[in-house]
Amino acid sequence: MAAKGGDPVADDEFTREKSAAEGSERDAQQAMASTDRQGTPPGSQPFLGFTGSYPHSIDAKGRMIIPAAFREALGSRFAVAPSPDYQAVALYPIAAWIARRDMLVELVKRKPVAQKFLTQFTRYSYTDCESDAQGRLLLPQRIRAWRLGDARDVEVSGVFDHITIIPAAKGQDQDRAFDEAFPDPLAALTEIMGEE
Repeated sequence: MAAKGGDPVADDEFTREKSAAEGSERDAQQAMASTDRQGTPPGSQPFLGFTGSYPHSIDAKGRMIIPAAFREALGSRFAVAPSPDYQAVALYPIAAWIARRDMLVELVKRKPVAQKFLTQFTRYSYTDCESDAQGRLLLPQRIRAWRLGDARDVEVSGVFDHITIIPAAKGQDQDRAFDEAFPDPLAALTEIMGEE
């Protein structure tokens, strides 16, 4: 910003720059005032993460209906890739897929042995997926065969920033394993919190 002095041209330039700066600050304040405490524009629902679990079926063509509760947040284009633990098929909004990939890339820079994990993740990643008008997704055959086998009945679950698809029987096994491992979940959580 030019310093104000006796020169009329400099004064004029100073006034314009000051006016522009004040306008930008005013616009920023108005934008902040028009959002709620979570930074969400008025009238819109904040993204709470993908939550819930839904039973679905895969048809003979390898198509599956994406639960309606997940479709808007997933976006019109998204990625199908391995879940973070590599044990399930996952659906990622593109931003979440990029974050996962970038985390693996950075890990490989520090620990080259992690290259196999990055390779497996990208090898089974399909980043230009979309559902049809009925909300059906054609699951890529290779990742479907690797993680779902010939399962027709699946469990589709929200895991905050992504969605997992596992065989329904595996979902039931996970529930039983959780109950056996944590007969008193509250006590287990209290113990974990005490270790921090």
